[in-house]
Amino acid sequence: MKVHKFQTVFLLFFIVLINFSYAQPGGSGRSIYLVAEEMRKQNRCNDAIQKYEEAIKLEPTNYKYYFQKGLCEQKEKKLDDAKASFQKSIDNNKEYTPAYAQMAKLFKDVKDIDNTIYYYELAAANEKITGRKVQYELILVNLLLKQNKNFEAKKHWEEAQKIDPGNMKVLYYAGEIKSAEENWAAAKDDYLGATESPNFTSLSPAEKAQYYYALGLSYYKLNDIDNAKKAWAKANYGPFQQLINQQLMKSNNVYYYKIAASYYLSDEFDDAEENLQKSLEIQPNFTGAYVLRGKIARKKNDLRGAIENFQKAIEVEKDATAKAKLYNLLAQMQIQNNDYYGALASLNEAITAIPTNKNLVYMKAKALYESGRYADAIKELEDLITSATDNKVKAKFAFLMGKAAKKNGDIEMAKKSFQTAMFGPYKPSARIELDKLTGKAEN
Repeated sequence: MKVHKFQTVFLLFFIVLINFSYAQPGGSGRSIYLVAEEMRKQNRCNDAIQKYEEAIKLEPTNYKYYFQKGLCEQKEKKLDDAKASFQKSIDNNKEYTPAYAQMAKLFKDVKDIDNTIYYYELAAANEKITGRKVQYELILVNLLLKQNKNFEAKKHWEEAQKIDPGNMKVLYYAGEIKSAEENWAAAKDDYLGATESPNFTSLSPAEKAQYYYALGLSYYKLNDIDNAKKAWAKANYGPFQQLINQQLMKSNNVYYYKIAASYYLSDEFDDAEENLQKSLEIQPNFTGAYVLRGKIARKKNDLRGAIENFQKAIEVEKDATAKAKLYNLLAQMQIQNNDYYGALASLNEAITAIPTNKNLVYMKAKALYESGRYADAIKELEDLITSATDNKVKAKFAFLMGKAAKKNGDIEMAKKSFQTAMFGPYKPSARIELDKLTGKAEN
């Protein structure tokens, strides 16, 4: 209640001053301007704008009145009016750089980058206070770097550097310019020099984090991951932690592998290959990348390329079980490529690693059969049939054994094998083969 009374008394006081000013010939608008300022501080911008206009009528060349009016108009989203007010402020005082800067912010808000840069350049050119001039120059450096206008950015940085070479932001942007040029070694030296500056200790933790993040990024780009992590450990602050996590993720071969796998599923093989290459650059012994390369080659009907990539995957794989599975896949492709001797070599390696895997032994028997080694195929299949407990699996083994026995000239063994194969999905083909051997099949 007391505050309300005070505000009322205060406004009455200014009204008296206004009336006094109106009563004077050629009275100034300052008293009205002060009332407008008080209204602006109370967020009564529309009322304040009216008072600013009254003050301007009394002092039409007062740049400050136009500027403050523009601030209120900007707050009320009357952007065209705000631009006009800031321009009038500039017209009446070319050296009042806050008007240029505010005009630049207006254009930045509407994403008009060209006019944003234009007005900041005017602010920098007209500013007399060195600290503020450096600030404008560095704002321009930042804006121009984002536009990939490195040459122009460097010119403004040089202006700032002439005025205040020890300024921490000047030191920081020295590294940023080198980074934009992808001169990571020079950028690293600039960032490192900035962190070793005597002025660095006075920065806040958030400000220091910015420098350490940039330093870590330059190390990362130089493939010096250990030093990158050391620098980033000091940048563990606010938004930089997320940026660091993103960069560390990209230093992980699995990151690019997942992207490649996604492209593979969409049959975008060139993009998949590109990301697999990045994955292998980070981890040359990454089995998964070679396997996926092999799958891509198969999709492209490049069986030789698929075999080569699976062989490389086997070479780098350390886990015995995983290696055996890869040998199995490789053998299937080698059989498809009519390379039965290669398939047998692959299967022998797999069986040595996992001797209890019956599917591998069956694959070996099939490779022996396809290569014309029927007796050896029968020998492998005899053990499989004897140990099989599932009738469907036994039928599968017996059918191949019947084919091998038939090719080997042992008709009785072939008949017996096809009789054993008379189960489930193998029954129709086993019946046909048996009828052929007993003379019941149609000629």
